Amino acid sequence: MRSLVCCVLILLSFQSYSLEIEGEFFVGQGTDELTLIGTSDFSRVQPVFAGFVAVNQSVRIHYLQMSSREIDAAVRSGLSPNIDLVMSSAVDLQVRLVNDGYAQPFDARFDQQMSWRNELVQVAIEPVVTIFNRSSLPHLGAVKTRRELALVLDSKEEKRVSITMYNPAVSGVGYLLSRQDLIQDEHFWQLLEKLERHNLKPNCCSGDMIDQVISGQSALAYNVLESYVLPRLENAPLLDILRFEDYQLAIPRTAFVPKQANDSDLANRLVNYFVSNDGQSRLVPSVRLDIVQSNRRGGPIKPIRITPALIVHLDETNRRRFFNRWNDVVNVP
Repeated sequence: MRSLVCCVLILLSFQSYSLEIEGEFFVGQGTDELTLIGTSDFSRVQPVFAGFVAVNQSVRIHYLQMSSREIDAAVRSGLSPNIDLVMSSAVDLQVRLVNDGYAQPFDARFDQQMSWRNELVQVAIEPVVTIFNRSSLPHLGAVKTRRELALVLDSKEEKRVSITMYNPAVSGVGYLLSRQDLIQDEHFWQLLEKLERHNLKPNCCSGDMIDQVISGQSALAYNVLESYVLPRLENAPLLDILRFEDYQLAIPRTAFVPKQANDSDLANRLVNYFVSNDGQSRLVPSVRLDIVQSNRRGGPIKPIRITPALIVHLDETNRRRFFNRWNDVVNVP
């Protein structure tokens, strides 16, 4: 009965702030409920949750799936104390929330490369790739860098095709990736101009972009989460991956315990399990923390560092400057 009341109160609190929940899921049959909000598709984290409740049979996990922007808004609006953990792929928004005092320290001491202030910890990592349709762009497999991609797209021999990428105006991850591209590549705006000349149609989500490339609706999708691409390869013979040799961005998926959480002890135990060998083994291999050390095609993986520097590009003046330039280049209907 208590868990039912908690569920109702949580949902009502989100509805009162017009916040959208994409999905609600439960794992386990215990009476000790651990409630968390996160951006990950439930199917990707369910095996970890199942492993945790298997060794903690008194626990039931209540997972609310939301977008990164909705999670940020939910935390700032005042979370219910029944929310015990916040997980998101928008590491910049997570760092800002922790910096603004919405988190409490973890009980365990995590490696500094995996955490920030011991209040925000990395639990998985998402390498970012570019994908293309071999029928639409048959010569693209030889491309090794972003500069080469720009040259191919600028070639007079290359027919005009439709291209997609994250829309930074609607996707927190999209804005993060575009800003990181700007840091890594001084020619980012020139590449964007080449993409726009080929009928660029920004999108909200990796899944939609992958669908468009498979169907041929888009010939290329720039900056897509690799873990969403890999399961589609077997049934999509024309789908191919570009792993650039100049750099390969990777987004940390991070977690923090809200300051007002009712059950911080249980939240700490889940995070410890998530980063343990058993927890990591239940994630798909492409998002495990050790992927950074793996020997794979393309250049070295460049994880986005969890530092206060990520907050700078969230400043309203910096955002306005970015979008002024973006709108000059990209024609979004």
